[in-house]
Amino acid sequence: MKYTEYRYIYPPRPEKTTHFSELDKYDNGTFIAQPKYNGTCCVVFINAAQQRVMNRHNGVITSDYNSIDFKSLYDDSGCKGWLVLAGEFLNKNKKGEDGNPFNLKFIIFDLLVFDGDYIIGTKLSERLDILNNMIPETSTLILKDRMSSFAHLNVSKYNNIFKAPSYYGNFKDVYESIVDTDLYEGLVLKRKDSKLGLGFSEKNNSDWQIKCRKPTKNYDF
Repeated sequence: MKYTEYRYIYPPRPEKTTHFSELDKYDNGTFIAQPKYNGTCCVVFINAAQQRVMNRHNGVITSDYNSIDFKSLYDDSGCKGWLVLAGEFLNKNKKGEDGNPFNLKFIIFDLLVFDGDYIIGTKLSERLDILNNMIPETSTLILKDRMSSFAHLNVSKYNNIFKAPSYYGNFKDVYESIVDTDLYEGLVLKRKDSKLGLGFSEKNNSDWQIKCRKPTKNYDF
């Protein structure tokens, strides 16, 4: 489906929940797991002339994202038409894996439009392959004066842009390894062979995802 002018697309998000104790039943080769980050779910719309960063309610993100290098990512993507990414904008000043605030960054977890094609009907695994070509799987970020490594983030060469890693098994172990970090809320389980549906309604792509969140004072399963 051609995507030639801006129209808001709702990001794929889970509605159904599961408890940590039930993770094993999804660990059967048909699901992948991605970390659930404690930020603002959003969609980034980019072409050669403009970029829009929108929240999951079709509202404009008002936090400062000028340090996130969306332009270079787009320039290197090979796209001539629109590129639309779903992800998490970190704007809640949560602490990262090193215990320090990890803020004003963008973590990509899905791809909706590539080079002006709204890739409806593509499998999640196919979309992740495209993202892996754009941002290879690596957990080490080399800065001018130091090197940083992340257990549950894939880094990119683009300033403040990361990609969610995908786990294909051992979901309980992954969950237990992330829940003590402030930045991570738990896991999102996604069917590998699920196909992207139209995102012009808020719940269009919720049926192939399940969230497993850690308990907090405001949330319990």
